[in-house]
Amino acid sequence: MNELFLANVSFWFSSGPLESLHLWDSSLGGILYGISSICHYLGGSSFFLGFISFVYIYTRPKLAFELALGLLTSGILGYLFKFYLESPRPFPYPELFDEKAFGMPSGHVYTTTVVWGMLAYRIQNVWIRFLSIFIILFMPFSRMYLKVHYLGDVTLGFVLGVLHLILILFLLKRYYDQKEKVFIETKHYRTLALLGIVVTLSPITLDSSFLSEEHHYTLVGMIMASGALGGFWLGILFYPRFSKKEFYTWSMPKFNFNFVSPSFGNFWIPFFVRLIVLAIVISLFYIVPGILIKNSVWKDDLFLRYIRYLVVGFALVCIVPLVLQKIQKGKFLQN
Repeated sequence: MNELFLANVSFWFSSGPLESLHLWDSSLGGILYGISSICHYLGGSSFFLGFISFVYIYTRPKLAFELALGLLTSGILGYLFKFYLESPRPFPYPELFDEKAFGMPSGHVYTTTVVWGMLAYRIQNVWIRFLSIFIILFMPFSRMYLKVHYLGDVTLGFVLGVLHLILILFLLKRYYDQKEKVFIETKHYRTLALLGIVVTLSPITLDSSFLSEEHHYTLVGMIMASGALGGFWLGILFYPRFSKKEFYTWSMPKFNFNFVSPSFGNFWIPFFVRLIVLAIVISLFYIVPGILIKNSVWKDDLFLRYIRYLVVGFALVCIVPLVLQKIQKGKFLQN
């Protein structure tokens, strides 16, 4: 794709719309930059990893699976579009936000539209819906304000996000909403697990020694999303093989902030026990391996990245609730 054409000829890929957003910098620059920076992290993979883990272990596993499905499939498709469209980011490149993949479509806008849109649809709370809509609408502005995306990047990301959200809600309503079971119980779990690994590992075939730096980092993002999706899939398949049926779903006791209430500990003790187990699992299977790989000669190996995210996805779905079952016979995982 002709970078000169994108940057200088087309309005959708010019610096004009980006510069126009800074006309209010003299009075609102600090506020706009602060909110835009927050949105940058709210649309990042680390935030979504923690957020979906929280939803999974504290509220409704089924909702967490839906959010993870929306996040990871939109992430994979977004990076796939980037890989083949080869659209450059604005120049000069803003190093502060560590965005090295191609620009179109905006992955932050794409995944944010899907995940926060699904939250707004599923949760019947006016404040959650207000926050979700605000983040969805402000995310395109923030990406352009930080000069990490052109107008064309965020527009395509938003359009793809809306279409993806509609499609995934349609498929969930038709094939998943009516089912009471969250996990998959089948005697063909090994075959399905192997099929899931083959499918989610397939993007690695795009790797080549001739790839540009932008292609490489785009493929890295795709591999991470694919690995996490594969891990979630394995967890859904294998958890019923090791879990008791009464722990196929869970929730939290009613929130209580009254220190003198007898039921105060009924909420907060399970809350902190789950938090500790979740933190330990994320540390052991995500943070520590990441540090070790980063400091090794295999830091750029795509297969290791896939395995890391496959393992952490599986650990979050399967190992965390299994560990909680072993603590006082599942006392802190019961509804």
